[in-house]
Amino acid sequence: MYVVFGALFAICSSCSGYTKEPPSKASKANSPHHTIGVEENSSTHDAVLKQFSKANIKTYPDLITAYFALQVGDIDALAHSEVILVHTFNDSMSGLSFIENDVDIPEEFVVGMNKHSSFPNLKGIINKLIDSLNAAGTLHELHEHWSKKEKPIPFIPVKENDSEQILRIATSADVPPFSFMRANQIVGIDVDIARLLEDKMNIKTQIIRTDRNRLVSMLKNNEADLIVSAFTKSESQQNDIDYSKPYYIGKTAFVVRNDFNKEASLSLVPKMTYLEPKKPDEIYKFADLSGKFVGVQTGTTLDEQVQQLIKLPRIQYFTHIPEMIKALEQRNLDGIAVDYSVAETILKHHSDFSILKERLNKDEFGIAMRKNSSLKTSIDSCINVLQKNGEIQKIKEKWLKNKTAVRAIQQDWIGSDTLLVGTEALYAPYEFYQWGELSGIDIDIMYTIAKMLNKNVKFADMNFDVLIPSLINEKTDLCIAAISITEERSNSIDFSIPYDKNESVIVVHTPQHALEKIGDSTGALSKLVQNIQKWFN
Repeated sequence: MYVVFGALFAICSSCSGYTKEPPSKASKANSPHHTIGVEENSSTHDAVLKQFSKANIKTYPDLITAYFALQVGDIDALAHSEVILVHTFNDSMSGLSFIENDVDIPEEFVVGMNKHSSFPNLKGIINKLIDSLNAAGTLHELHEHWSKKEKPIPFIPVKENDSEQILRIATSADVPPFSFMRANQIVGIDVDIARLLEDKMNIKTQIIRTDRNRLVSMLKNNEADLIVSAFTKSESQQNDIDYSKPYYIGKTAFVVRNDFNKEASLSLVPKMTYLEPKKPDEIYKFADLSGKFVGVQTGTTLDEQVQQLIKLPRIQYFTHIPEMIKALEQRNLDGIAVDYSVAETILKHHSDFSILKERLNKDEFGIAMRKNSSLKTSIDSCINVLQKNGEIQKIKEKWLKNKTAVRAIQQDWIGSDTLLVGTEALYAPYEFYQWGELSGIDIDIMYTIAKMLNKNVKFADMNFDVLIPSLINEKTDLCIAAISITEERSNSIDFSIPYDKNESVIVVHTPQHALEKIGDSTGALSKLVQNIQKWFN
């Protein structure tokens, strides 16, 4: 497991203080008395190793980890892209100082390419695009646009095309101004470049967000065609992936703490003075998760909620909920973000887990469909009826209250035609497998609506982040998988009226003093049911 905040504090607290002087310029850090932090598998890492042969070099999976390491004194200087440092921390950089850079380490961002991509001459196409954008001054305009202090709109508009080809682009969305999150969307220079590439090749692009340390493995495993994420060349990766020409050339900066000669303390972290020394497993509120690892499911809205309510979270993305639960069990995560009902099911099988009393946002779940679908009016009418007669509430209670396993509704009618419905059967109690058959709240709701419409139902089990593309590409008619209704999603698909509402929560290991337990005798479940009844009344 990568260096975590708690470990850093433990290292720091064992020190009696710092007597060495901070390096006045970069070349002075080339000493066995100094430790320099760099991002692993990057050109900066390779260059620092060569030019700072006398210094101690520590590698970190991402900038946030290295930043905390610098703040608590685990490293003396941090080497990273100047433009990303400034845009990532803004006023939080007040606790750091740039030192004179008398060592020439250029920062060149390139597109990483899958050597086995199904797209012919991909490298040639991308290099030609970069050449043309440089000649036209577009790359400079992009940088100027996204470097503005106010939050700019995308520079390159989205264009629709009829292509069935999809170019998969991996990004970490944590390196502003190149790719970062805003209003639950990935935006920035890199995303605009992806749009230009989409227009150039007349294909569709799929932006896949993942951890920065997983970008290369996604290419190697053929899970993506490109990396566009302020990515740099690394000598160790040259045999595994291809690189484009650089589309941005900047410089590496070196920063040190302002209070270099003082004992490192978490209380000195600027803009984060509420952090207090705690044992790694003592998490009682959102503030305790600052700088810690929080798991979310890829394609959901929970990452945006976590970023809004937790300071500098270390978000880890998982394709499936069970994988996330296992990571929490093994303490590779400090918490996981899930819907309340899902948390309830998790805690039935994990007595050592609890939820934090603070809540993330409330979500409304809807049945997703293609834009202007003829099914919307009839499905909305069915949901209205089921809410008024209490049928949806009965279905929820069936799956939430029964201590023994129950069976899903069985189709006992012959419909006029068949609806192909996308779902992800790894999200109990909404959809999951038991006895080899699809079960859960959403499954029962879908069957109930299909019976009212005299339709057959055929479910297609797929990854959550494929559900919406399956509708857009007309592979499915509907999708039901506890999908939150958001403005962003509503730009490309339609939703039914909400059929359920749910709170999002953080599940953690139970600290020494018990937190609120789902399903306990204190009535947490009954409060949930009462709230649901209020929502539907």
